[in-house]
Amino acid sequence: MSKTTGILYRHHTIKTMRTPSGYQARAFRGPKGVGGTFMGVTQDAAVLAVKAYLDEAAAALRVRRGASGFPCAEEIRAALPQVPMNKAQEAMLVAHLNAPEHILTATELAQAAGYDDYAVTNRQYGQLAHDLACELDWTPEESTNGVPVWTFTLADDADKQARKDGLEVTGQWRWRLRQEVVDALS
Repeated sequence: MSKTTGILYRHHTIKTMRTPSGYQARAFRGPKGVGGTFMGVTQDAAVLAVKAYLDEAAAALRVRRGASGFPCAEEIRAALPQVPMNKAQEAMLVAHLNAPEHILTATELAQAAGYDDYAVTNRQYGQLAHDLACELDWTPEESTNGVPVWTFTLADDADKQARKDGLEVTGQWRWRLRQEVVDALS
């Protein structure tokens, strides 16, 4: 029996194996198997069956996305282990999760990772958010210069409603960890 690996599809690797009766195929996301093993008379047939399963699963999750199109907790839960995270990023994410109402400023996020400068948050937390957005096939809203604000993948503006209501918001920008991220991590 021979193994073939490396067929990439929807952030998964499809592995196939020849058997006495044809081929079997299964999707993996990282080391974890996803779904069942599918059989086919040919390798292509087995791979197509796995792709059809992955397409159906993705469609079912996309239906669960809210009006904004933001991924559901289940999508985030599956994507997070695929995103490399350094100690600073992990410290920031844990602090954000454990903060009252899941709200922190960029400075507070930096301090959670042992830094004083909020620029570290913009760089580190922004990179984590960017990597997660890529894994989720989702693009956050753009800033006024047309560049996506990647941190919106993890959090949103805690004072958004106040701004919409025309209230003056002073002090540092406050990030509220998205509820879907909270649910995925809980």
